[in-house]
Amino acid sequence: MHGPCHIDGRNPIGQRPVRGGPPCCDAGQNAVVAQTLDETGRHGPIELVRTLTRWAGSTPWVSWLELSGSLGRGGGDEGSDVDAGIGVSEPNRLDDVEAAIGEFGQKVAGYREPFGSESTHLVTVYRDGRQLSLVVMPSTARAGLPPEAVALVDKNRRLQAPIDRARWDPDDAQKRRWTFAACLAAADAMKHSARGNRWRALRSLDEGRDLYFRLLAADQGVVFPQFGAVSLENAQRPIPSTLAMTVPVDLEPSSIASAVRALVEHLDGFIDAHHLRGLASALDFPLH
Repeated sequence: MHGPCHIDGRNPIGQRPVRGGPPCCDAGQNAVVAQTLDETGRHGPIELVRTLTRWAGSTPWVSWLELSGSLGRGGGDEGSDVDAGIGVSEPNRLDDVEAAIGEFGQKVAGYREPFGSESTHLVTVYRDGRQLSLVVMPSTARAGLPPEAVALVDKNRRLQAPIDRARWDPDDAQKRRWTFAACLAAADAMKHSARGNRWRALRSLDEGRDLYFRLLAADQGVVFPQFGAVSLENAQRPIPSTLAMTVPVDLEPSSIASAVRALVEHLDGFIDAHHLRGLASALDFPLH
């Protein structure tokens, strides 16, 4: 996708583009985004997206604005949060951004947290339930548009070229680490359960399952596999129905043990693929 994105002279939220630019190379996807945003209606996130876009376009030190998440993919609805990122060309503008987005509606609460080394994540909740998740970063932090995102403002054409999705694909070493960590988490679940630490056992079991989701997403070639189940369901990829057996019916040791066995069975192919059979044997997993 090239930015700013145009659909018959308009961007995906139905406004005139902030500044002229080349037409989108993927008009079909952006048409889906436009339709999704229109269908959310005036009382959904669309008004928040429009307000954010108008503000970004009229603020001199905001260089670009990208829309991501379900709305960026064209799969959102009136209950969707607004996930976006902006690039600022001047330092020390975080307070100004936070003050501005606080005026987009009746703000009831918000917080900020570091997001990488140079960026900050601002989360804002408004009285009508809408939520804005905005990552503020230096304008130079982007040299292209990430997958499943749409450029709404792009004053300096920094979002013009798409970023190769392979940037987020794990290599074999990363997939081996996920498999290794999933095995340790499964073993920890058994250990904590035996000690009577039921909630720690459940936490370890959940960690192991989340790592399996990452491995499954990577195996299926899903974008952003590090988000596991979220990415799989966003891509509408099949998830084994037998994975439900990794959810214990209660916190009794027998139930935890049964769930761990089911998890290890799902991990079995990845254990072989990454030559971790010795680890599994040392952890005394009932694989076969």
